Amino acid sequence: MKRLLKSAFLLFSVIGIALNSTAQSASEGENLFKSNCTSCHAINQKVIGPALKNANKKYDEAWIIKWVRNSQELVKSGDASAVKVFEENNKIPMTSFQNFSEIQIKSIIAYIKAESEKPEAVASTSSSASSNGPVAPEENNNSEMINWLLVISVTVLIVILVQVFSVLEKLGEIKGKKIINWYTINAVILLLFLVIGMAATVWEFIYHTPLTVNAHIPASAHGEIYDSMFNITLILTVVVFIITQILLFWYGFKYRHNENRRGLFYPDNHKLEFVWTIIPAVVLTVLVIRGLLTWNAITDRSKAEGAQIIEVFGYQFDWKMRYAGMDNKLGPHDFRKMGIVNEFGVDPNEATSKDDFVASELHLVVGQPVVLKFRAKDVIHSAYMPHFRVQMNVVPGLPTQFVFTPTITTADMRNKLNNPKFDYILLCNKICGSAHYRMNRKVVVETRDEYNKWVGEQSKLVATTSNTDSNTLALKK
Repeated sequence: MKRLLKSAFLLFSVIGIALNSTAQSASEGENLFKSNCTSCHAINQKVIGPALKNANKKYDEAWIIKWVRNSQELVKSGDASAVKVFEENNKIPMTSFQNFSEIQIKSIIAYIKAESEKPEAVASTSSSASSNGPVAPEENNNSEMINWLLVISVTVLIVILVQVFSVLEKLGEIKGKKIINWYTINAVILLLFLVIGMAATVWEFIYHTPLTVNAHIPASAHGEIYDSMFNITLILTVVVFIITQILLFWYGFKYRHNENRRGLFYPDNHKLEFVWTIIPAVVLTVLVIRGLLTWNAITDRSKAEGAQIIEVFGYQFDWKMRYAGMDNKLGPHDFRKMGIVNEFGVDPNEATSKDDFVASELHLVVGQPVVLKFRAKDVIHSAYMPHFRVQMNVVPGLPTQFVFTPTITTADMRNKLNNPKFDYILLCNKICGSAHYRMNRKVVVETRDEYNKWVGEQSKLVATTSNTDSNTLALKK
């Protein structure tokens, strides 16, 4: 009996460990998938690459590992499955992940398997859910029904009003006098438009301002100056908007057409025109000059001395970061060698390339200036980090850069916002193609010790570049 109990306990322990390891594997695979694959793939829908549902059943695990590590090598070898996938997807080469271990790729396969086995409705809901949470199908249907009811109600109301006014006009013609004074009606509508429009403007400011990035504390040294300029411009334009709109619509109402009143011919007033030309000109000049001085201060290249150097590499549809190592110098790159050596086209044989490393997250040290050097592979992108008030176009063949100092760590910002799930983010602010919306990467601001620990876990670019690729480069020279 004891032996039987021992055997049963051992069996259940093995099953428990297996299930737990599978769950952990799928969990790790989910993180890897979201960090590296979502720019081109989804489980249930085609993006740039094919939908991955049941890919674990369609292809052998060993084949998937080879494909993920170097799809083009498989294609060139004449592998039938590889050639078929390549041609079915417009011959767009998949990014090589040679730095992925076999265990990591198996974790991604486990995640794909777990997602593929979910019911269709659950999978589609989870894949479409964003930071705002999943949206229930019933809610979508109810919302659509309400919208249609509103459209129908407004249409019926307009038709009824048109018929009523038509009847009143006919009645006026019969009686020989006007029943409807369209001048008064138009004037009243102008006043209603003013009141409703102003109410809508106030509601917009109250409701949506907390959702804007400018409502958050700026997380960079130049952010406060940027916000100050933005707020001053906003206040001035809002004041001018309110005054001009009130005058415009009130005058439309007050001076509506009247049969017993003639309009005053008032051709010009040089003094008045001088005043309303000079005042805006002076205000705009002050704003532009201050903006120019602020921009010059923000882009001052002298601040780049001793700063951390990171290359941000944009392509359809993702971002990758290349970090300068201990020498704080990025190795040289050549766009003609992209894909021959590595996706960055960096020569691993150069001395300054030896300690460079590539990551899918942007890690910054709090309080230390950083130089972000931007480079694009294919089309114009725009690197946008709203919490740092940083934005710069990323143009193929035209390197750009932005220098700034992060001032609040991710952990401190989470405490300030009382949001443990908050993360800084890098976005693309150009509509660069069909999967543009997927171009987002997490930005982590941390202490020097945390950053050094993270760097110690990264693999050097030279270590992730295969001997085959290095030999190919040597032959190309």
